[in-house]
Amino acid sequence: MKLEKYFWNNLNSFSNNNAFIDTLINKLTTYAELESKSQALAEKLKLSVKGIIFLFTTNNSESIISYIAALKSDNAVLLLDEKLNEEIRNGLIENYKPDFIVSSNENSSPNYSLSFKYESLNFIRRIEYNPINIFPDLSVLLSTSGTTGSPKLVRLSYKNIQSNAESIADYLQIDETERPITTLPINYSYGLSVINSHLLKGAAIVLTEKTVFFRDFWNLFNEYKCTSFAGVPYTYTMLKRIGFDKIELPTLEYFTQAGGKLSEEFIKHFNDYSIEKKVKFYVMYGQTEATARITYVPPEKLNDKIGSIGISIPNGELKIMNDGNEIINSRDVGEIVYKGDNVMLGYAETRDDLSKGDELNGMLSTGDLGYKDEDGFFYVTGRMKRFIKIFGLRINLDEVQKMIENHFKISIACTGKDELLKILVHSDDHLTEVKVKEEVMKMYKLSFKSLVVKSTPEIPTNSSGKYDYKKINEMFDGE
Repeated sequence: MKLEKYFWNNLNSFSNNNAFIDTLINKLTTYAELESKSQALAEKLKLSVKGIIFLFTTNNSESIISYIAALKSDNAVLLLDEKLNEEIRNGLIENYKPDFIVSSNENSSPNYSLSFKYESLNFIRRIEYNPINIFPDLSVLLSTSGTTGSPKLVRLSYKNIQSNAESIADYLQIDETERPITTLPINYSYGLSVINSHLLKGAAIVLTEKTVFFRDFWNLFNEYKCTSFAGVPYTYTMLKRIGFDKIELPTLEYFTQAGGKLSEEFIKHFNDYSIEKKVKFYVMYGQTEATARITYVPPEKLNDKIGSIGISIPNGELKIMNDGNEIINSRDVGEIVYKGDNVMLGYAETRDDLSKGDELNGMLSTGDLGYKDEDGFFYVTGRMKRFIKIFGLRINLDEVQKMIENHFKISIACTGKDELLKILVHSDDHLTEVKVKEEVMKMYKLSFKSLVVKSTPEIPTNSSGKYDYKKINEMFDGE
């Protein structure tokens, strides 16, 4: 792939179009302005050898311009949440020793000094410049969870970023008339993929930090004539609760779901909504390790394939594997394995790991169990590592979670350890807690001591909207 084909080097193709609208300050930025501002920043970020940039982001124009500048500068950039816990922040800085730290935070770090400012952002340079041999094609570093509690990062190449953007733009049929609104942080792979795929096609992105749970967000949606939004399962749980169906959105063309498995009940609900409103609803599946996307369900097939993760994205390939052999028979369960140009280079846990090349050669073992039906549509049945044993019985935590959600029509989080299943129920009704416990004990023939069920008015989630299993487990401390 030639350098000039990367979307961040081809912005002038849409020079007169609006690239984004920052709703906080009601400011328009054209593609020509994005090109000139990001290029000027990129020149200031260039180093004698490839370096690493820590970019602490919010959903605003300054973060997007700085992200594009980082790509143009030929450095690798780690995208992080501006609100990241200070202890975690400092631990990452100590571990990776970035050459630049970009943040609105004015607190300086040891061994760093202010190099220059851009708008409200401080570009802080490492005083003791100690270059390392970073892999030439390394472009973006992301946490697997959208928030970072450990130094383990996904290493993405320039080709990964471009390929993923092209595939998404293809199946979503994105063009320059689109106007998505941000609902997810750009340091999260799903949120970043929205940015990349729309910039690729010259669309105008509406930037906001407001959430879909409040009227203000939907007022902005209508004010700026937005055409799409993205959500994780928790998003859709809350949308149903607030009566999303009743909100008039005359410019809405499609909406997407990924970031975890949405219950079949909710898929049917929002699919019915999409049919009624004559808009498209895309259910998708992916991993940060695949730069976000792996599969999607074509909207016209969703009604017949509720529960499916769909078919491979354009230019990707899916297989069901068992012990290194492809499973041919439909409905036979094995590990879902994906092949494509969007598959990561590998992981990094230390600064030295940034020198590693492509360790996967485009093949990703997802760690998800599943099968393919007779029509070539794929289904996830569980997580290979999401198992516990109770009295020798192997229990699939995802299976238990799905069963309870479908049976009781509520959200739950399922975790545990060998000999103890833990279930967190999204309810303020103690009776529901009791009923869930009784049903699970009956279905899995568990004893009273091998099961703990707790109710909560809110299941903890991380910044990307996924269940925060660390916090969930802490709620069961002592059990």
